[in-house]
Amino acid sequence: MAYSAKNLSEALGKEMAQGYRARKIAKLAGKIHHNHRSELSRYLDCKLMQLTAMEEGPEFEFSEGEMQHLISELRSH
Repeated sequence: MAYSAKNLSEALGKEMAQGYRARKIAKLAGKIHHNHRSELSRYLDCKLMQLTAMEEGPEFEFSEGEMQHLISELRSH
């Protein structure tokens, strides 16, 4: 079974419920990408790579609002 946008929105939502921490989100995204890379759609692969890049510095970080928007987008994708 492919890893879905809904799966990712749920994982991000759980992490966000503990408070927004960009590095924690980036690490989670990297772990999901590593564990499910063969099952990812091109769209999810791209989103996970964007999230993983947040570890590279503040210029790559999503704001808390952008994260909430992404979670909503994933739910409807």
